[in-house]
Amino acid sequence: MYEWLDKELSAINTPRFHLVESSVDSKLREAVSESIHPLPQSYKVFVLKYGNARLYRRVRNNSYQVGVFAGPRESILKDGTLIFHIGFHDGASVYIKSNGEAQKFSVFEFENNSESRVANDFSTWLEESCANARRSYGKEKWEEILQGPRPFDSREKGIVEARSKIAWRDLGIDRQGFHIIEIANRGNRTLPAITLGVRSKDSQLNGAIRLAIRNVNPGQTLVIHADCYKGLVAPEDIEIYSLPDPQPEDREYYWEFG
Repeated sequence: MYEWLDKELSAINTPRFHLVESSVDSKLREAVSESIHPLPQSYKVFVLKYGNARLYRRVRNNSYQVGVFAGPRESILKDGTLIFHIGFHDGASVYIKSNGEAQKFSVFEFENNSESRVANDFSTWLEESCANARRSYGKEKWEEILQGPRPFDSREKGIVEARSKIAWRDLGIDRQGFHIIEIANRGNRTLPAITLGVRSKDSQLNGAIRLAIRNVNPGQTLVIHADCYKGLVAPEDIEIYSLPDPQPEDREYYWEFG
């Protein structure tokens, strides 16, 4: 089972396009194998082989189209129906519940207060969802994903080096709820932007902000008032953090490359 995914994992040369744990620790293996909950056998097989999985990365917003949780999240609906939240698909929550037959489980997707029955079993849902995700890249882009990203050229290496010389610090929040960020250029060239990570303290939000800094010349400092998702999360519950150095597969995510 899932030979098609094994084949795809081995064929793709783009780092972090698929993230699977591959090895499952003994505690999780025992929890899945001996679970008293009515979970589909195809789901158990997947979890015991791959663990938590995030598949089909969208670089532009650093998200994944398909995900499977190794630890299903149990919930009970108002009518007493037991459901298990097992993953996500293109923004929708994915869960399973019995369809009334012994050891038979249907898969549902829930988004915008609307529930849709999408498959009769987990393995069918996974294969169809992955096929849809794969098609979304188109033939040319998919070939690039298989081949892997081209290495940084000299210009891009210079950008990565210049980025490492940009210092910043969060000075607090202004009256309008914007974060006050000080940018200092300690290098010898300017950059069009700097990309910083943003997350909520409860980990429900994880994104990024891109700050225009082309006016911060070498040796200069600039203060920027930035909207850090203040329409979604209270400003005081937001944390800004430094992202790791970009790799070739991250070009679309870092605005430093223009």
